Amino acid sequence: MNKRSRILIVDFSNFEDYPIGGYLSFSRNMINSFGSRLALVGISTSSEEPIGKWFIKSIDGKEFDYFALARYQKSKTKHIIPDRLAIYFLIKLYGSRIREIGIKNVFIQRQEIFLSLQIKSRNVCYSFAGLENPLAISKYWYGRFLARPFESIFFDKLRSVSVILARGDDASISDLIRRSSGAIATESIVKFPTRIDTEIFRPMDKEESRKTLGLALSTLIVVTTGRLAEYKGWKFMVDSFIEFQKSKQESIFLFIGEGEDFHVLKTYISECNMEQHVLLTGKQTQPQIALYLNAADLFIMGSYKEGWSTSLMEASACGIPACVTDFSSARDIIMDGENGYVVNNHDKTIFVECMSKALMIPRPVKNDHILLYSTQNLQSDILKNWHLA
Repeated sequence: MNKRSRILIVDFSNFEDYPIGGYLSFSRNMINSFGSRLALVGISTSSEEPIGKWFIKSIDGKEFDYFALARYQKSKTKHIIPDRLAIYFLIKLYGSRIREIGIKNVFIQRQEIFLSLQIKSRNVCYSFAGLENPLAISKYWYGRFLARPFESIFFDKLRSVSVILARGDDASISDLIRRSSGAIATESIVKFPTRIDTEIFRPMDKEESRKTLGLALSTLIVVTTGRLAEYKGWKFMVDSFIEFQKSKQESIFLFIGEGEDFHVLKTYISECNMEQHVLLTGKQTQPQIALYLNAADLFIMGSYKEGWSTSLMEASACGIPACVTDFSSARDIIMDGENGYVVNNHDKTIFVECMSKALMIPRPVKNDHILLYSTQNLQSDILKNWHLA
């Protein structure tokens, strides 16, 4: 294959199932769209894969040139050395070996990776997974003290990229441009919502989905999906569900996913005496997530910060009514009264009211605007904006 037409993706993931979240989801979508046209730089979670050199890795039956920067354990979600710092220095360490593959087109979606790479003479597409400063919402308390200088350095280097994609709404993009203090021009950013596999995430029969999962047909099921982290608002959702259940006693709330707050959330559920009603399923495959969504009566999200929400897109694509807080992209995806409701200011009382109102929306809910962002269109949409070297 001609190196000039190939794309190098550099990310902190194994490009299969670790760590879960929006970064991995988008990388997986790129793999499904571009196939072996990609070369991948990431991490390894296998004891059999070499570290620090190129090798051939099979993912979903396709072979990829692969470079593993380090080996991580899937069971750990927080490390002594922050992932962002570790990956920065690992790319610095292995930079010359990574460049041996000779691919000029580079796709990046993490700021620390962008800062660590030598991008001179490279054709770089930088894709914002979220438009917040990542250190401002870091799970390490000291990261917040470095947030402003980190972002200043990042914006200055961002001037040299070929194209900038932003997975966020108009208000978030405007705020990003303001924070850049002139480093990013309005016309240089392409609003680029995240993508979902609409062959997996589609409306299915609710009863059949419940039978497959072994869930009672008579129970009212509320579900949320995604990373279990504080800024995702898990406490707000649990507290809201407790109020909601006072009038909907035959109901359960399912958390689908994993994250650094898994055990903190589990402890909180126990403290609230809700172990029989709020359940943690752990990590699930995409087909399993689609089944849980279709088995549910209602999808909720309580996030304080989001990019363009993959979880909400998937739920809407399945035709499930949703009740969510007013994070970036929420009002682009949810149309009040048609496919759910958006609630301002994390007002629990209003949120619970809107949960009940959302249940009244006939399903499958309106989702034709979501189908525009199918992974089937991803390759063509990217290449409309990014001209490969």
